[in-house]
Amino acid sequence: MSKQSVPSFFVVQVRDHLTRFYHLPPELPARSEDEVEEILNNGYNLSDGREAMRWVLEHRPDYEHASAYRRFLLKWDMFQDAKRAISVQQFETALMSLSTILMMDDEDPSAHYHEGVVYRYLYRFPDSEQSLRRCLGLYPELAIGHRALGYTLAYLDRKDEAIAELETALIGMPDDPETLRALAEIRSH
Repeated sequence: MSKQSVPSFFVVQVRDHLTRFYHLPPELPARSEDEVEEILNNGYNLSDGREAMRWVLEHRPDYEHASAYRRFLLKWDMFQDAKRAISVQQFETALMSLSTILMMDDEDPSAHYHEGVVYRYLYRFPDSEQSLRRCLGLYPELAIGHRALGYTLAYLDRKDEAIAELETALIGMPDDPETLRALAEIRSH
């Protein structure tokens, strides 16, 4: 009886921003050389990449990053649920999904970021600040995190701190019109 050959998979280095934001390993799988080429040219699409992660879990469950892939797959649908809820202003529903993600993985900057944004929409500014500071503690270079924290601090009437956060955001997102507009508005008041 011959051993059935298991197709190989490729491990691809992906953008640091993507892996750090979603708390993933810096290398993610692809199943074919064509997928590798697509990733190198266009970046790693996590929605498509879930299939490659599932393949790894099924065929290589002892792979060193299998537990991180498993955790990510559990979280991904909840992230999508939270984003849909935010888009239709169902903020309490979004918070439930984000809370579940954070129970699974309190080290996920993306969940803390989205939680902070939702708290700001709910005018819960101290909670927003706490979540965004946790996000930035995990991922200090996250420009959108600094921008979001700047907005929250502006609502808390902490103008100097808000300006500092927005200026930090511009380091990672030079000439971002949203950040520049917020800075101009805060400075004018």
